[in-house]
Parts: sequence; structure tokens; C-alpha cells
Amino acid sequence: MSVYQINKLCHRTLRDLEFRAAMQRDPATAMAPFDLTPQEREALLAGDVATLFEMGVHPFLLSFLTRYEISGLTTAVYSERIRKARDPRAPSADPGRPRSSDNG
Repeated sequence: MSVYQINKLCHRTLRDLEFRAAMQRDPATAMAPFDLTPQEREALLAGDVATLFEMGVHPFLLSFLTRYEISGLTTAVYSERIRKARDPRAPSADPGRPRSSDNG
């Protein structure tokens, strides 16, 4: 996984006008130089911010893509999709293990 590369791509979209224009015109070609997995490329091209967040990409940096409607992302679309994500830092539920509130 290359989360750093995706974060870098998002930051570059904000700061580099030529790169931003390339991302708006042809995101697949613009992101080609980045060392991304096929799943990461697919998620970026689909604007699947929930999957990217679950992979560990920073949501603030992902939001840069909405400013320029990269991969069809608008603020409304981003908000709808990111709400479906589960926090990758949250402990996963283990059905065989009692919750602390169950120990009474």
C-alpha cells in the first residue's frame, strides 16, 4: 500500500496548477507516475473516498480533490461517501470477545 503517495498526490493537486489541470483533464494519465496499487488507482479514479480513508489516506488531503471536482468529487458527493467509511483506527469488533460494558 502506498498511502503516502496518495496523500502526496492530493497535496500536489492543491499546490501544482499544471498537475491539477492534468488531474481534471485525464486523472489516469496524471497519476501514472505515482507508485500506487491497482486498488488505489481504481479507488482514486472512482472517487471512492471511503475506501481510500479506510486504507489510511488522510481525509483532509482527500478533500482537496473536491475543490477541483477531480474524479467527479464535489463537496456533496465527498460528504455522502466519506460518511460510509469506517474509521481504520477504531478497534474492530470481535464477536467472541465481551465488551467492557458486558463485564458486570
